[in-house]
Amino acid sequence: MNLLFYLKKRSTYKNGPITIYLRFTVDGRRAETSTGKSCDPNRWNVQAGRAAGTKEDTRVLNAYLDKL
Repeated sequence: MNLLFYLKKRSTYKNGPITIYLRFTVDGRRAETSTGKSCDPNRWNVQAGRAAGTKEDTRVLNAYLDKL
């Protein structure tokens, strides 16, 4: 089982926050769903799959992702 959080840009994206998606893989079968949260792409750490920073809103967002 593997979990991956990532930002999914739409083709009409200009700027601003992007929706965070969760992709989970079990026995080689993938499924994805929206987390209902969004993040500014400049504050997203791709390697960690989390928002980067120490502000309160970032800590709340990362705590929400951990609970998922």
